[in-house]
This record gives sequence, C-alpha cells and structure tokens, in this order.
Amino acid sequence: MSFIHAVQDTLYGGINASIDGVGGAECARHIPRWVKICEEIIVLIYLFVLYAWTARTLSRVSDDDVRAMGERERRIGSFSRRFVLMVLAMVLGMELSYKLVTRQLLFVMNPCHVVTITQLYLLCVVPSKMSVAVFRTMIHNLFGTFLGVLFAVTNTRELPGEVSVYWVQHVLICLVPFFIIYLWGPQSLEPLLDWSWTRVALVVFIQYHHHVLLPLAELTYVNLNSMLCPPCSDPIGGPYYRAIHLVLMSILVLTFGKLYSAISCWAISHTSPNSKDE
Repeated sequence: MSFIHAVQDTLYGGINASIDGVGGAECARHIPRWVKICEEIIVLIYLFVLYAWTARTLSRVSDDDVRAMGERERRIGSFSRRFVLMVLAMVLGMELSYKLVTRQLLFVMNPCHVVTITQLYLLCVVPSKMSVAVFRTMIHNLFGTFLGVLFAVTNTRELPGEVSVYWVQHVLICLVPFFIIYLWGPQSLEPLLDWSWTRVALVVFIQYHHHVLLPLAELTYVNLNSMLCPPCSDPIGGPYYRAIHLVLMSILVLTFGKLYSAISCWAISHTSPNSKDE
C-alpha cells in the first residue's frame, strides 16, 4: 500500500457510505450543480458585505480589560482551570482514539471537534487580546453544539462507549464557555448591544463550512457536517437545504451567543461570592 493510500485509509477508509447521510456518490449528487453555483455566488457576496461591515465597526479589546481578566484569574486560582483542561483533553483524546481505530479521522474536521480544540487552547493560555478575540468568536458559534444535541447523529458510532463519549463531549462544550466567563469575568465578553463580534463569528462559520469543509467533502465524498447532503435527522432536506440553513444559521449566530452570554453573566453575578465587589 502506498503512503497516499495509507493516509486515505486512515482518514476515511472506515466510513460506511451505505449508512444514510454519511456520504458517498449519491449523497454528493443530492444538490444539482446549478444550485451549487448559485449558492457559491450568494455566499461570496454575503461574505464581502460582512467583511466590509465588520472591518469598519469591530470593537477592540482594551488593555484594561485584559489586565482585569488576568487579575481575576489569578485571584480565583488555576487549579479549577487545570482540572477542566484535563477532563476536556481526556474526552478529546478518547474521540481521537475512536476515530483512529475506526479509520474515520477525517470526521475530526467537524465543528464540534474544532470547538473542543479551541476551548483547550483557551484553557491553556492567559487572557490576552488574541485569546479574548478567539473566545468571543467561539461563543457565538456554540449553537452548533446545541443543534448536535437536539438532532444527534450517532448511527455511525458502533464501538462500546462511543455514543456516551459523544454526549459527554457535547455537554462539556456547552459548559466550558460558562467556566471561562466565570474565570475571566464579564470583560471577556463584548457589551450586550455590540454586534460586531457576532459578525466575525458569522464570517468564520461561513468560511469554514463553505471553503474548508465543503471542498474536503466533495473531494472525499464524506458528508462533513452535512455539507453534501442532509443528515437523517434533518427536518428540512431537499436540494435547497444548504441555502435554508445559511439563513437559519445566520440568525442563530446573531442571537444564540448573546443569549448564552446574558444567561451566563446573570448566573455568575448571582452565585459568585465576589460579585458585589466587581
């Protein structure tokens, strides 16, 4: 077996395209070519508008906010951060092990795994302008994990404990941002009425799905995050499901992160013993 074939076998050799919504040639033909062309034109125009709008209005992270977050983290202590980091790393390690054993490593490109890796990065670093920017972008893309809970696709998970790890990972993804807000304080979030970071998150979401996952999916016939055809749990379906999802996902990016942030700040303010002093 050549090196290229060995790599392909490790990445997606164990993916069973006969399972509904996993991939294959029929899945790749789900959307007509003319619809794909129209979608790409709309996406490029949409991204251009978002880029231009965000470049003019993006709010910056101040040095004072970074210092305040660093002081709060030192005051709270690093033990809890290390513990959460260890648990999250163990869960990701189990996921990677399952993907290697089943020869489905390409599925690591799915957003939930990318979000887990992003959260590991945030738990490893001290507050800085870069880490705060990454956190603000990540929190507005959390809706995907909640959709993964509501419309869970576990029909490809057959090894013992594989489904359980799926649920543990998704629960942790939902809880870790709350912990980071508690650790860094409300300065880690933009003001509630500041929508510039939601637009950054929307740009990242669209770019990753249409210009990273989609080309990989079309090259390998693997239905990465349902970019080739809708999953079996998708209530929309049809050849226009991606266009409909683009509208729905835009609404969720613009609203879900704000709702999550507001609830988290309210909960922390009512549970933290130091909340009255901050």
